[in-house]
Amino acid sequence: MRKRLLTAFLAALLLFSLPACGETASEKDIELDLDAIAQALCASGYFSGEMAMVDPESVPELLLLDGDRVEASTEDLADARYYGVTMGISANQFILLEGADSKAAERLEKALRTYAEDQRTGFELYLPEQAARFEDFILERRGRYLLFAIGEDREALSNLCRQLMSGET
Repeated sequence: MRKRLLTAFLAALLLFSLPACGETASEKDIELDLDAIAQALCASGYFSGEMAMVDPESVPELLLLDGDRVEASTEDLADARYYGVTMGISANQFILLEGADSKAAERLEKALRTYAEDQRTGFELYLPEQAARFEDFILERRGRYLLFAIGEDREALSNLCRQLMSGET
């Protein structure tokens, strides 16, 4: 009887110690403030021109979610922020995404890569110097959060993005 109880206890302990849906406990606990990150990026000086937020409801269409070219869907997206320059035509922009979970974030990461490829192709036709910037974009991921950015001083912007995604605002 004692053996059975011990076996049942160990089985229950093992079951509850396994991470759910492939996410580690630390990934589940990560909470990033998209608005604070966006504000820090806008104030950074790494984007030429004034940055403005585009309606977050347009992000699924921007990333072609639910389309044939990407695996991600609108259900994968929990929250989003997209900022671009308000005057002139420039590649300067950043996109912040929160996936529904880590698997959704993986699909959203692929969608961001497809987005960059499409933007590069579009810019090649009329602004080839801007198109090249889509080949060297910044993409940071932490848990279910993603940050895509193109701006001035790529190395410094990359360091800032890494810092912001680590939760150090």
